[in-house]
Amino acid sequence: MTEAKDPAHEVRDVIETLIQNVSRNNDTILDEIYHDDMQVIMLDPDDGISVSDKNAMKDIIRSALEANNGTIGTWAKFHHITVDGDSAHVLVSRQNELTGPDLQITLGIDLKRERDRWQITREVIVTRPRSEAA
Repeated sequence: MTEAKDPAHEVRDVIETLIQNVSRNNDTILDEIYHDDMQVIMLDPDDGISVSDKNAMKDIIRSALEANNGTIGTWAKFHHITVDGDSAHVLVSRQNELTGPDLQITLGIDLKRERDRWQITREVIVTRPRSEAA
């Protein structure tokens, strides 16, 4: 008999699957995990804001992959995961080539369970200088 997976572990697995696939230049996973109505809000170190939808974010990732020979790094530190029914929130820090070698991003990721899978509906990304402890 198979035990049901803890929902927080299931959500973490979705984010880790996304990171691993994109880092191996498999950006087709974006269509599965990114919700059609996804919104990304990014705050840069100079307090500039950019807002992107699913297609714009996919283009940003593809450009970063092309510029970095198909790799953007897998480093991630999960700070907090909460699940409430069909909604989840993940707080994770990342270091990768999307933002450059001297920057780290912290993401607040909202997910919704829809069509029997977790999908990202919103990412709020704060970009800051890379932490010495990372």
